[in-house]
Amino acid sequence: MPATDRRVDAYIEKSAPFARPILRHLRALVHEGCPEIQETIKWGAPHFVLDGIVC
Repeated sequence: MPATDRRVDAYIEKSAPFARPILRHLRALVHEGCPEIQETIKWGAPHFVLDGIVC
C-alpha cells in the first residue's frame, strides 16, 4: 500500500469494531485503483485527493 496518513489510521482505529475491516478494505481498494492518490483528513473524516477531492 502506498504511503498512508497516520490520522486516517487513527480514524479507523477509533471507528466501531464492525467498521474497521470495511474501512481498511475500502482504503486498500482506493490505493490499488489509484496508487498515486493521497490521503488526508478533511471535515473530520478521511478523504482521498488527486488534483482535487476524489472521495
